[in-house]
Amino acid sequence: MWKYGIRPAAGPGLSAKLGRLASGFFLAGFLAGLILIFAGQESLVQGSSFLDSASLEGLAALQIDRRGLLLYSMRQRLLPAGILVLASAAGIGGAAAAFFLLWSGFCAGVLLSVLSLRYGIRGILLFAGGIFPQAAALVPAFWMLCIWCMLNGRGAGKPFLAQKAPGLSSGRGILLLILCILLGGCVLEAYVNPPVLGRMLHFL
Repeated sequence: MWKYGIRPAAGPGLSAKLGRLASGFFLAGFLAGLILIFAGQESLVQGSSFLDSASLEGLAALQIDRRGLLLYSMRQRLLPAGILVLASAAGIGGAAAAFFLLWSGFCAGVLLSVLSLRYGIRGILLFAGGIFPQAAALVPAFWMLCIWCMLNGRGAGKPFLAQKAPGLSSGRGILLLILCILLGGCVLEAYVNPPVLGRMLHFL
């Protein structure tokens, strides 16, 4: 089939395989972050002011500019999404998605381990408060985008995701859906998360 220029359609098996691969990249980065902090906790945690009580108290005292936070959130979320799309267009979407998943897992592992070492179970709750509720939109959106980048590199991204989301017959439609979800996550991060995080900080 390949020599006639016909690619096999992506099926649930391919998507599941790439989903497991993406999970592996994220988990590898997450474990690397945990190992780094727990192995060097004396210098990286005890000997630094990273996420110490003074910095968290200063964070709790901040007056939040919701509009400014929204613009900041959009810049922080849409920039990597745009880079992933450009990398996919350049034919390196799979590698870019793998790097993004590794880095995201690493950052999550570092933050969670530092907070848990400093504050115990309260630090874990603070970590949860820092990503709620925007993670409910941002995580699926970036996950979908990473899988799309991997599938697109195999020439299968558009038809498969069009089957999963009827009515999205082109790559533009799929990316528009992802963009809308990302923007929704940014709105949640700017307008809903600050009160949640503020309560967690006062609890801490």
